[in-house]
Amino acid sequence: MADVLRSFFETNEIVFFFLYGQVFFVVGLAIIWQSRQPSRLALTESLPFLAIFGIANGLAQWGNVFIPIQATYLPEKLIAALEFVQVSLLALSFAALMRFGLQLMTPDQVPQAWARWLPVGLLIVWEATLVGIWLLRLAPDDVLLTYWEVAARYFLAGPAAIIAAFGIQRHIRQKIRPLNLPRIEQFLNMASLSLVALAVLNGLMVPNVPFFPANVLNYSLLERTIGVPIQVFRSIFGLLLAYSVIQALEIFRIETAQALEEAERARVLIADRERIGRELHDGTIQSIYAAGLMLEGAAYLMDDAPSEAKEKLSAVMKSLNNTIQEIRRYIFDLRGEPEIEAGEIEEGLSKMLRDLRVNTLLSVDFDVNGNDPHVLTAERRQHLLRIVREALTNISRHAQAKRVLVRLQWGVDALRLRIADDGIGMANLPNDGRGHGLRNMRERTILLGGKLTISGQPGRGVVLDLEVPYEYEVAKRGVTPIL
Repeated sequence: MADVLRSFFETNEIVFFFLYGQVFFVVGLAIIWQSRQPSRLALTESLPFLAIFGIANGLAQWGNVFIPIQATYLPEKLIAALEFVQVSLLALSFAALMRFGLQLMTPDQVPQAWARWLPVGLLIVWEATLVGIWLLRLAPDDVLLTYWEVAARYFLAGPAAIIAAFGIQRHIRQKIRPLNLPRIEQFLNMASLSLVALAVLNGLMVPNVPFFPANVLNYSLLERTIGVPIQVFRSIFGLLLAYSVIQALEIFRIETAQALEEAERARVLIADRERIGRELHDGTIQSIYAAGLMLEGAAYLMDDAPSEAKEKLSAVMKSLNNTIQEIRRYIFDLRGEPEIEAGEIEEGLSKMLRDLRVNTLLSVDFDVNGNDPHVLTAERRQHLLRIVREALTNISRHAQAKRVLVRLQWGVDALRLRIADDGIGMANLPNDGRGHGLRNMRERTILLGGKLTISGQPGRGVVLDLEVPYEYEVAKRGVTPIL
């Protein structure tokens, strides 16, 4: 069997070396392509060095294909120069891999200066001694290049892969695990194990030279025992490294989604602060100022017209009571929707309605039909609760209602929510952008891919009906809320 495999790989040696080089070259290009997005993680700052490792290693392996072809018509000295470039690219790839690992360990475990200059220093020493011995003509070119490739693998390739694997494990513990991203952690563990395997395959399995351990652990050992060249195993683990790193770069999409969610929260918070500040200034502060003027007037009337002063004091008390109620409504609004986990929408609504009952003294009924299927994402649940928060805030401030009914129904493919009050109602709904609360509810309904219907008549209260599908993609459906 070993003879059959050996014969197969010898026959297809050129094709195999081309594919082997292509594996690592594609690794580098893929990492560059995937890592162009900005990120706060140290892993992404180190990825360019991993890309250099893949590209330089791939070019070095392609030399095994193209240099023999060029040797048929190029001068011998030029071929020797190409072989020097080939082994130098190999050493460069190992130095880049070492820099990748050291960068992941800065600044806690490795100073930034060491991470920057240690790989460069080792590469310069390796290159300088190679060039110096070549200029002195102390050994034939083929022997010199073989020995220096072995040196590059022992002193650069093996340590570099171990350092990179250790750096990824440190990054997992300190940066990825606190984010609770088990899938990303799984792929980074796969990348770390691939690097450990490459440390053995690149750092211990070397060309056959007459000193230990290279005279024992070398390319000939695998070819004699199983008939498969070392490049096959390097390609396999190179592919695993590429696949795991590219899959782990899903962190960019997660970070982008988190950044958008944070920006949306910040936008809503700023809008609420501006609105509350404006309403406090125009409403509450003006009411307190008016109460102060009435108290001042009552003080002047206290001796000469006590009955009028008493009436003014009564009016002041009524005004201050109204102001207290208004402030309690602001407190209810500022508390925001509760933080919820998967499957806790009912609990979040219950807490919100309980706060409404305490702070506004409204009579609140909450009715739930069906069972929560637990399919809404955290972002969509937050949008849903914010719509409810806006609706309840409008009722507490403007409806002059005594009773509120909230009905939640879990359907087969969508949830349906109704919020009804017995307040003064409304003749028409502003649709020109002046009603910030209604506009926010419309925007959030679009993000949910749902349908929002608000109906109301003077003296008969307002009814809000919201339907939210369980599965929705904005780009595919583009649902517009109906108002």
